[in-house]
Parts: sequence; structure tokens; C-alpha cells
Amino acid sequence: MPWRLAVTAAAVTAGTTVWSATVATEGVPARGFLLILFVAGLPLLARDAPTAFTCVCLLTGMVLLWVSLLGAAVGLGPVVAASLALLAASVADPDAPPGGCSVALAGALLLVILPVGFCWFS
Repeated sequence: MPWRLAVTAAAVTAGTTVWSATVATEGVPARGFLLILFVAGLPLLARDAPTAFTCVCLLTGMVLLWVSLLGAAVGLGPVVAASLALLAASVADPDAPPGGCSVALAGALLLVILPVGFCWFS
């Protein structure tokens, strides 16, 4: 489960960053967007080490939370969903798979949070 959350967070961050880079490049250099993509991919490199994965998810989630708050003016607000997913991945139990209700709730939240985030922060 934590691995899936990290992959989802990386995908959300990648989509938001690419959209932001193409639409709203108000004084933000391309290196800034590449740095955000690199930071979002860090948890994917620590898959085989559970302790490192937990620490990297926690740190990356906090960094992306600040990026989403500070970068809201250039369209990076929806990255808050990725940061929350990484923070959840840092405390998720890898041995307990989610039930059907948890998966349905996560899907419903994504369908609500992402469009609202794009409209609110854009």
C-alpha cells in the first residue's frame, strides 16, 4: 500500500508540474520544475529499504506541502494532494492491504480534490 501511494503521489506531482510548466511560467525557471519532479521521485528510489522509504516519504511529503503552498500562484497548488499521499505512505502498514471501502473513498477523494485544486489554485 505505501508503494502505491508513493507512485500515485509521483504521478500527481508530475502531471501538475508539467501542466504548470506549460501554462503558467511566470518567472519560474525550468530548473525549478525539474527539481520538483526529482524530489517527487525520491521515494520511488527507496522501495527496497522500508526505514529509508518511510523517512523519504515523510521528508518529501513535507517539502511538497511547502512547494504547493508557495507555488500556488504558478499552478502548483494541486501538489498538496501528492504531499498528503506521501505523508500517508510514511505511516501506512505495508502488511495490511486496504479494504474495498478505503479504495472507494480514496478514488472519490481524488475525483473531488484534484478538480477543486486545479480550479482553486489556478
